[in-house]
Amino acid sequence: MIYDPRMGAFFLLTGVTFVAFASGFSVCLLGLDHVKECVAVANQWVDKFHEAGSYVVDWGIAVVKEVFRKH
Repeated sequence: MIYDPRMGAFFLLTGVTFVAFASGFSVCLLGLDHVKECVAVANQWVDKFHEAGSYVVDWGIAVVKEVFRKH
C-alpha cells in the first residue's frame, strides 16, 4: 500500500476534532449526575457546527455568484 502524505493532514484534523469533541463530554463519562453539564456541552457543539455549516453555505453561494458574474 502506498502512503499518500496528504492523508496525514486528514487524519491529524480528524484526530484533533475527535479529541476536542470527546474532551468536552468527559464530564458525562464520570457519572450520570452531570447530565445538565453534558447537555450544555452538546448544545455548544451544535451551535458551533451550525455556525460553521452556515459559513460554508454562504461561502459556496458567494463563489458560485462570482463565477457566474465573471462568465
